[in-house]
Amino acid sequence: MNFSSFFQNTSLVSDEASKKHVKTFELPDKCFQKRIGCVWRRGNQFTVYPRSQIVNKTTDESRNKTDDKILNIRQEVVLFTPILRKLVNEANGTYLSVQKISETSKTTDNQVDFLKLSRQYRSIIRVCIESLQEAANREKEGINKNTYLSYLTIFYSIECIWHLCEILYIDIIPGEVVLPFLLEWVRFHFPCTEQTAALLLESCEVGSEDHKDYWDTVIVMIVQGRVDVARALLKLHSAADSNEFKLIDNSLRSMPVYSVYGGISTGEFTISWKHWQAECRSKLNSKLLQDPQLELVMRLMCGERSAFECVSVKFSSWFDLVGGWVLWTAPWTRRGELSAAAAACAAFTHTRGPLEQIVRALLDGDLHQVIREVQQISDNNWFAAHLTDMLHHCGKLRILDIHQADVTSRLRDSLILEYGSLLMEHKSLWSVGLSYLCGTPEGVRRAELMLERMPVQTEAKAMRITAEAKKYGLLGVVQSVSACMSTRHLSGGAERTGGALAWGARARSGPQCSRAAHAALRAHCAGRPLPAADLLLTAGPALLVDDTLLLLGKYCDFHRLYKSREFKKAAKLLVSLITSNIAPEYFWSTLLLDTLPLLETEEPVISSEDTYDIMLCLELRSTCLSKEKADLLRLALARNLARTVLVDVGDE
Repeated sequence: MNFSSFFQNTSLVSDEASKKHVKTFELPDKCFQKRIGCVWRRGNQFTVYPRSQIVNKTTDESRNKTDDKILNIRQEVVLFTPILRKLVNEANGTYLSVQKISETSKTTDNQVDFLKLSRQYRSIIRVCIESLQEAANREKEGINKNTYLSYLTIFYSIECIWHLCEILYIDIIPGEVVLPFLLEWVRFHFPCTEQTAALLLESCEVGSEDHKDYWDTVIVMIVQGRVDVARALLKLHSAADSNEFKLIDNSLRSMPVYSVYGGISTGEFTISWKHWQAECRSKLNSKLLQDPQLELVMRLMCGERSAFECVSVKFSSWFDLVGGWVLWTAPWTRRGELSAAAAACAAFTHTRGPLEQIVRALLDGDLHQVIREVQQISDNNWFAAHLTDMLHHCGKLRILDIHQADVTSRLRDSLILEYGSLLMEHKSLWSVGLSYLCGTPEGVRRAELMLERMPVQTEAKAMRITAEAKKYGLLGVVQSVSACMSTRHLSGGAERTGGALAWGARARSGPQCSRAAHAALRAHCAGRPLPAADLLLTAGPALLVDDTLLLLGKYCDFHRLYKSREFKKAAKLLVSLITSNIAPEYFWSTLLLDTLPLLETEEPVISSEDTYDIMLCLELRSTCLSKEKADLLRLALARNLARTVLVDVGDE
């Protein structure tokens, strides 16, 4: 049985590398004899197991001898690799900043802030690439090294696409003339002859044309618009002083360059450029250039299609030529006018890889196709989710369905939900995923469901879940997790009733608090100290959730007052607990006997009226005490009544 469709292959590497990521599982024959069962598990994983349709009553010994196997199949998550977790965490901070700025962008123009955050995303990707490069260099030949190299290919492509997208849709370009930024993009991501040019210029030797890559380097510098470097390389030629070399150098030196701050309009620059190119064309037609390489350079400067087609073999892909094509044919091209240049350059080569298709869609302005393509990259939708979110908040993305309805927000929300749900599967990244889920209208309910089903092995994990749930207003999760933890503590015995009380108070659940309070009172009756005294003394309004919890809290306060020798306050509180009748039957003996030391103090602290109330409760619940203890309490009450009556008569 082949489960390869469940895995997402690496789309930006070679086909052979992609096939290595496909996993095929061979199920034992017993699975088919007993039929197959399949159950979805938490997250993107499921379990395949052999299922018998006949119920057999077998002993444990015979059951252990069977060789049935259970296969757990899950999606390979690239982002869960330890070296990539930093990317996830840092990108989350930038994502949250985008959401904050988008709230203020409704009233103010925050395009500059969006540009800063886009560059912040790119710097995060660049740091990730450097980390992967270092890890790959440390590894010897093997699976780990190939894995790192595969990741490098993915994130190199992501950085390249994001940079171009930033130039075309996010950056603030004066006059919308995109050529300088396009040339910078090509030079940064495709420095094919950078090292050769630096080596030749560093040696500074006349006769450098003997180097095997000399003319290829000159041609690439011309296509990439690096005119100063090309002129410097031409001066290293042994015939640099000849007329034809001087002709080329003068033409390159006099080439007009457009600048929005140059003081001339686009129309004036266009006229100046066409005049300069006409001069170049006349020099080419005059047959003054005898060297075929110089003639090729001049043909490129004239923007001849055949010249670009001739040099296209020197480049790995057609978009390496886009900057040069725009430079030498229409340097005044604006951002929304690059489709023709993309079509012309794409015709020079026949490579149609995923990266080429994404760049073509970007230059054509088809962002819907761009998002569709980047979803195929094997980064578990990290790129698609963050890029779509950025474009959506910048106001550059508009997706229409077949009925011409705007579904941009729905697309953005669906990608964020998918990415957030993926992170919720990880044992330490789930809190990051929660911030993505709670950033969408539908994600709040999904976050609540996923948090409630999250395994809680430790107290710290439960505390973190409840803290994150409170942060996003998921009070139902706080109550359910706290109730579960309270029940878990109660099942641990009397020594864990303090924890049960604490979690019950967090849950604000009457039944749960009642169970924990009853357990604490029973434990105290058995001779154990009162649990969670600090918590009960500072609980405040939380005690009103349940009568038994209120009794426990006030009883704990009574002990505090008694230990502080504030006997009158302690006596008043104890009498109020007795007369309130909220104590359970098993606790009445404790309450009544606690009055004995207060009845025997040197100065009476219980009034005659309160003494009568205690006598009444004693007679009503005399069965709670043994005859000896009841008689002892009656004697103490009688003595206290006599003392308080004498005090009352004396006061009169």
